[in-house]
Amino acid sequence: MRYFVFVLMVLVSLWSAHSQAADNFMSFKINTLAPGRYDYSFVWNPVTQEATLRVGLVADKVDPFLQDKEISFTNAQKAEFEALDFPKVVQGCEAISHWQFEYQPGLPNYLMYMTLKGPNCEKVAQVFDILQVRMRFIGVSVVSFEPIDVAVDISR
Repeated sequence: MRYFVFVLMVLVSLWSAHSQAADNFMSFKINTLAPGRYDYSFVWNPVTQEATLRVGLVADKVDPFLQDKEISFTNAQKAEFEALDFPKVVQGCEAISHWQFEYQPGLPNYLMYMTLKGPNCEKVAQVFDILQVRMRFIGVSVVSFEPIDVAVDISR
């Protein structure tokens, strides 16, 4: 009977940790350099149809579960994104082929690099800094925890 109760407690704690991880979120604003100027740039490669973006970010809101943790988004198994305000703009450019982003608590700002691949990605890159974007990183490594999924909102 003790064994059964112990196993049940372990399963409940794992279920609780997993359900909590499904709701993890972070919100960032694009860093303002001067009035009307933002820390954002991109390069378009018409041969490979890839847009490489560099985005300077400032943390706006961080889930309390993630607040004190160093997070390597680079090691995520997969990354997805969507435009919350204009979903039709990103049609034909839903693939992220590369991303580089590290979160460390207490830093004033962060840099995110990503490569979008697809025929419509030049247009998306041109307006990325005015879109409200939700990125979903699947299988993010957090120190001493199982990989989790994290939603990251980016806006001006």
